[in-house]
Amino acid sequence: MMVVMDASVLISILISASGSKRKLLFSSKWDVIFPGRLLLEVGKHWKEIRDKSELSDEDLESSFSLIRKQVNVIPLDEYRSNLPGAKDVCPHMKDVEYFALALKLNCPIWSEDKLIREQHNAKVLNTRELLELPGLIDA
Repeated sequence: MMVVMDASVLISILISASGSKRKLLFSSKWDVIFPGRLLLEVGKHWKEIRDKSELSDEDLESSFSLIRKQVNVIPLDEYRSNLPGAKDVCPHMKDVEYFALALKLNCPIWSEDKLIREQHNAKVLNTRELLELPGLIDA
């Protein structure tokens, strides 16, 4: 299974050193992807993430490096052609790249965002729903 992770999920994983989101991310049973723009989003919120995580810059960078090894960062050129269709169905323009990527690869979006979850044009799963999928978590 493949899933597009949104910024709020990634930031939550960076802030919390443990938890179900991190466990899901590090499962070997699926592929987690995100648009390259998400790296900029993390950079934009780095200080806030560091403060909430109570990690040093060095430890946070180490954690982020481990996470990046678990995900595939997809460049814009690979889903650019899906942006127009994604703009038509995406509730927030800031989330259009997640939708374009999900539409391109025909996979769900991993998000806790209520507005993203309420639309019906792309499949969206939250952490609880992912945890309920059989065989997704390593034993």
